[in-house]
Amino acid sequence: MNMATWMIVTPSLKRCVDIINSLDASKFPLLLNRITQAMQASPTNEKAFSNEEEEKLQLSLGLEKQDLQLLLESTTFIIEQAAYYMTKPSVLQRHLSETLKLNEDKCEAFINIWMSSAKGIVEHLRQRSLFPTQFEGISWSLNLQTATGAQTKQIIPKAVFQFGLKIDESKEISHENVTVEFTHEELFEFYKQLETIQSQLDGLH
Repeated sequence: MNMATWMIVTPSLKRCVDIINSLDASKFPLLLNRITQAMQASPTNEKAFSNEEEEKLQLSLGLEKQDLQLLLESTTFIIEQAAYYMTKPSVLQRHLSETLKLNEDKCEAFINIWMSSAKGIVEHLRQRSLFPTQFEGISWSLNLQTATGAQTKQIIPKAVFQFGLKIDESKEISHENVTVEFTHEELFEFYKQLETIQSQLDGLH
């Protein structure tokens, strides 16, 4: 999936960009650092700042309460999505600058914090998981199916994969198997997607 999929500039995200661009250049990196530290240390989706700290932060940044909440939530969202797509710094910088229209100093702050904390954030989110369903294992087999046409019969090979899943919801863990069937063309497209994912993973090392 292309990173541009989540870089859609909604009205709320545009408002957040305006807020970020208005912030003191020396304060924004400190804010990012605190958010990314929390993302690597918190076992759940706990806030980076306590209510008392948010009140002080609101005064320090000169923001209304709702604007501060939008800033914290949207900034966290951008970083989480960068982690989800395992985004290379150069790609992230291009989208921050060209799509979101962040000022150069704010883009630089994002990239610096991403380069120093990407591995930790990705690993922590992998352990915590953005989703309750996680992959456990895989098995596969090859099936031959006969398709009958108007005049001839055609043998169609299909690959059948069984994915083992672990579902963690409300502190209860269950297991489930999902079977997926691929034609040759579908399997080739799936393989290309896996190659893209692998290259993105390699880019973080």
